Amino acid sequence: MDAIQTYAAFVRACESGSFSAVAQELGISQSSISKQIANLESTLGVQLFARTTRRLTPTTEALRLYEHARQLLDAVEEIRFSKDRPAAAVGMLRVTMPHSFGRRRIVPLLGRFLERHPQVQLDIVLDDNPLDLVEEGIELGIRLGPLASSTLVARPIGIAEQYLVASLAYIARAGTPETPQDLANHRCLLNTATRRSNRWEFESEHGRSAVEIAGQAQANDPEALYDMVLAGLGIALIPDWLLDRDIEEGRVLWLLRDYYPTPQPVNIVYSQTRFPSQRARSFIEFLLEELRGTR
Repeated sequence: MDAIQTYAAFVRACESGSFSAVAQELGISQSSISKQIANLESTLGVQLFARTTRRLTPTTEALRLYEHARQLLDAVEEIRFSKDRPAAAVGMLRVTMPHSFGRRRIVPLLGRFLERHPQVQLDIVLDDNPLDLVEEGIELGIRLGPLASSTLVARPIGIAEQYLVASLAYIARAGTPETPQDLANHRCLLNTATRRSNRWEFESEHGRSAVEIAGQAQANDPEALYDMVLAGLGIALIPDWLLDRDIEEGRVLWLLRDYYPTPQPVNIVYSQTRFPSQRARSFIEFLLEELRGTR
């Protein structure tokens, strides 16, 4: 194996935690992978992996090397596929995103992306918790809401509006709130996946208002929360990608229309230490194009 192949094996070992998995992926023997990593350790004078019978654990030195090796491989790939022809989007692209948003807003678009970029393979990782992109070997992440301070590069790709809704049955039973302060006297459904889920903020021509809310039911998933709304359990803030035409068709009532809940920013993020591949840049540009103007 040449130096590039050695670093490719090292990177995949960091990402998979297994020499045997890397050997199977590259079509060579596990002993060959072990020998190449041992030679790399000898050359650098450091231990790169803590080895157990079950898993490889990268050392601190390995994690530092990983960042540079990943950049090197991305640059090599860029040069290889751009030589004598326009840069092509190729290879496996791993993208993580929240479950509900991913299924409802992103997954329906993927067919068009793959038709446009037939040399790309997608690995979609649905997880409501922000994953460590480097540790999980993920190139791009889609994040909803305010971003926590991090070393990630973030690019805004849209916003997700929230609508205050309730079922007709609930409103018939409990009455219609006229102001945000009225919500304190209603059964409100909390999304426990958001920070300060019991405090709802609104903007209006009268300025910003906030109300502390409470109820008998809560959930950490927006789809479950919306099912509770449809079942008449109370009032909730529901993201636009779940509503479809339910408001227009009268399945739910849109409440406090003159008061606007704080929208959720949608960002696509990647490691600042990793040069984005052509496939990653193509995916970002595709989402910017597709999500522009969506509700």
